[in-house]
Amino acid sequence: MLREYDFTIITNGNITEGDNAKVLTGYEGLMTKDGGEILKRDDWGSKKLTYPIKKIFRGFYTNYDFVGTPENVAEMERLMRIDDNVLRHLIVRTDEAEGQIDVSARKVELAKQEKEAREREAEQRRRKE
Repeated sequence: MLREYDFTIITNGNITEGDNAKVLTGYEGLMTKDGGEILKRDDWGSKKLTYPIKKIFRGFYTNYDFVGTPENVAEMERLMRIDDNVLRHLIVRTDEAEGQIDVSARKVELAKQEKEAREREAEQRRRKE
């Protein structure tokens, strides 16, 4: 049974962007396994951490909205606990209803929300000027 999740990951900021992409690609493979699908990926970039984690002061932040199986999510969490390049992660199940998720409708809904957010930001910038 597929469920919708929100997944945020902070990876080691001391590795190169290419190595960071390799780390994320591995987890993306698990997200899309067994019929799962990534609805949205949002790279927040490299940011300074509020406090050091494992003596590291910077991290790459990435957020995903995806549809996947609970078994694959459990495997992702297991792998992230032992991966030295993953500083922190959070996976939250966001679907309320038990049942089949319409992936295409959900993608349209997320795109609409993103468009509305951009329009609000543009309107706020115009008001400040």
